[in-house]
Amino acid sequence: MSENKTGKYLKYAIGEIVLVMIGILLALQVNNWNENRLNNKAVITYLNNLIQDFKGEQETFNLIIDRHSYKYFSMQYLLEMEGTNLYDPVADRKSDIPQYKPISNSIWLKEIPKVYDKEFIQLAFSTMHKTVMPPFPRPTLEELKSTGMYSKINPKLTTEINFYYINMGISFNGKLQSLAMEFETSLAEQGFITTDTYKLRDPISLLKNNPKRTGLLKRMIRESGWTVQSAFRFKERNEKLVELLEKEITSM
Repeated sequence: MSENKTGKYLKYAIGEIVLVMIGILLALQVNNWNENRLNNKAVITYLNNLIQDFKGEQETFNLIIDRHSYKYFSMQYLLEMEGTNLYDPVADRKSDIPQYKPISNSIWLKEIPKVYDKEFIQLAFSTMHKTVMPPFPRPTLEELKSTGMYSKINPKLTTEINFYYINMGISFNGKLQSLAMEFETSLAEQGFITTDTYKLRDPISLLKNNPKRTGLLKRMIRESGWTVQSAFRFKERNEKLVELLEKEITSM
C-alpha cells in the first residue's frame, strides 16, 4: 500500500473472485447437465417399459375381440334357437360387429352353426359368465408418476395417455360381468348353474317362457357388442400412443 499498489491488489482479488464464480457456475452447469442426462436416461427407460405395457395391452384387446365376438354371436344363436327376436344393433343406434372369425385362442374353433347344435349350445351357456377386460393396475405408469418423471414428458403426450386410460375405465366398466352374474342368479333360483346344461336334454328350455332370462341375454349381447367395438377403438388408440412414445424417445 505504501508503494501505491492497492489498485493492482484489488484487481487481482476481483480477478480471483471472478474465476472462482466462473468455476462454481461451470460446476453447477456440468452438474445440471449430468443430472438432466441421468433423468433423461431414466425417463427413456420408463418410456420403453411403457411401450411394452401398451403392446401387452394390444394382445389383451385381441383376446377381448375374439372372446366377446364369440359371446355376441353365440348368445344371438341361443335367441335364434329359442325362437325369439334377435338383438338388433341398428335399432340400438350401434353398428354391428364383424362376423365371428375363429382364431387359435378362440373358445369355438369352427363357424357358428346354422342349425340346432347341442354341443355349441352347452358351450355357449357354460362360457356366458367368462369375460376378458384390460389389465389393471399399470405399474410402469404408476411408478413413472410417483417418481415425478411423468412431468418431464411432453405435456401433449401425457394428456393423450391420461385421456386413453380415463376413457378405458369408462368403456370397460364391469357391466357385462354384472349382467352375467344376474343371469346365473336366475338359473340358481331354479337349481341350475350354467355348466349344468350338459345334463339337460334340451338346454334351450332354460330360456323358453322366461322373459327375464331372454331380456338379460339381449342385454349381455348388447354389452358384448359394445365391448368388441370399444376394444377395436382402444387398440387403434394404443397403436398411435406407441408411435408417439417412440417419437418422444427419439427426441430426448
